[in-house]
Amino acid sequence: MKDIQCNRDKRLVMLTSFFFSVCFFFFSQQTIAQNTTEWSLDSCISYALRQNIQLKINELGIENSELALKQSKDDRLPNANASISHNYNWGRSIDPFSNSFVNQLIRTNNLSLNSSVTLYNGSRLNNTIAQNELQVEADKLNYGQAQNDLMLNIASNYLQVVLNKEIAANARRQKTSTQAQYDRTQQLVEAGVLPRANLYDLEAQLAADQQQIILGENNLMLAKLQLRQLMQLSPTEDFDIVTPQVDDPSAILDSKNPYQIYQIAETTQPNIKGADVNIEVAEKGIDIAEAGRLPTLSLVGGAGANYTSSQKERFDVTDQTIVGLDTLGYIANGAGIPTDYVVRPDVALGKENFGFFNQLNESFRYSVGLRLDIPIFNRFQVDNNVQRAKIQTQNAQLNSKLIRTQLYQTIEQAYISARAAKASFEASKQRVKALEETVRVMEKRLEAGAANSTEYTVVKNNLSVAQADLLRAKYEFIFRIKVLEFYEGEELKF
Repeated sequence: MKDIQCNRDKRLVMLTSFFFSVCFFFFSQQTIAQNTTEWSLDSCISYALRQNIQLKINELGIENSELALKQSKDDRLPNANASISHNYNWGRSIDPFSNSFVNQLIRTNNLSLNSSVTLYNGSRLNNTIAQNELQVEADKLNYGQAQNDLMLNIASNYLQVVLNKEIAANARRQKTSTQAQYDRTQQLVEAGVLPRANLYDLEAQLAADQQQIILGENNLMLAKLQLRQLMQLSPTEDFDIVTPQVDDPSAILDSKNPYQIYQIAETTQPNIKGADVNIEVAEKGIDIAEAGRLPTLSLVGGAGANYTSSQKERFDVTDQTIVGLDTLGYIANGAGIPTDYVVRPDVALGKENFGFFNQLNESFRYSVGLRLDIPIFNRFQVDNNVQRAKIQTQNAQLNSKLIRTQLYQTIEQAYISARAAKASFEASKQRVKALEETVRVMEKRLEAGAANSTEYTVVKNNLSVAQADLLRAKYEFIFRIKVLEFYEGEELKF
């Protein structure tokens, strides 16, 4: 009686669990669109490369470097700057037009235009241009490396979705198999061949299988969500992936050698090339810093004009009027009496307007010359800049070695992981094959009454676990092989 009550309680718990699992599965399925667009790995990668925000930030970095390069080239051109001043002076001051002292309120304007061009500065301009060209190249290589990292992440998440789809499909097949066994057992129970307890155990197994389906579907939705987020795909857009036909890559691994793969990757990977270019950028920095010790020769020129309110009018020598005579002296006889006089005309000059533009025109001036700036002592700035540039060069050299080391470690780890995944994959295949035969035999024994339902559910669950482990090992193996092929320069595709 106690066993019967225990079986009833167990069945009630399992049926309750089954009911809630079905409800959760039903509602979760409502969030999945009926008509979804299927994405291949290539389309996922292409979309992500167009939409990824970090890549867009890198693109702006390239544009910024190109502007710096353009500016360094433009620095070879002459500059031109104009200035205009408007001033009021009180008291005793110098008239800027006549350079004479005046003691009145005057308004003055000064206009000037200056230009200079560098003729020689120790090749600083040329080295800066070369450095900026290398920086643009380095930024483009960094952009390429960011693309590679994104593509590998997309491939990894894509395979995770494929794996979870297969695990969910396998869970549904397990439930179908259990349902078929339940139907056969029910017939045998109704015929009195088997005890009803066997049927209760299978009902519990059906509920457990349904839970595995729910878990598989939930993991599948999470994997799709992660892939969607990595692609930065709109959450309102329907999304599903194409399940590729993937062959067993065991034979491919046998031909792989991690050091040979590294030798290929060293010549093709953008981060390696970028590290080498960064060394050249830093070396150019040394040349630029060293140029601070050398003189700078510049060609300078300018033009200017002045205006002052104290010179609004001036005498017009072309407008003369005789207003009288001025006696300069006389001629006297022997007695000292004047007999004749020496006179000159008293001339009054007219005035003419000497306004703003007239003054500018008459005071207009030009200048041209050479300027040589010789550094003598600058508080050791040049020495410190040179040392700083040398440190940056050493840092770039060490970083290049570090990136090469990390690349080889990544390839070696991928190779070792691939070998381990292959071994796990082979072992899982043998395990699944053996458990499938065990389940087949157990089903026959269960139908014949030679085994109970508990023994059947144990081996059935063992098979389900082994099949899931086989799928994980398979796709881990596939991903590691794809990583190795990617470093060999092959495209990420199935």
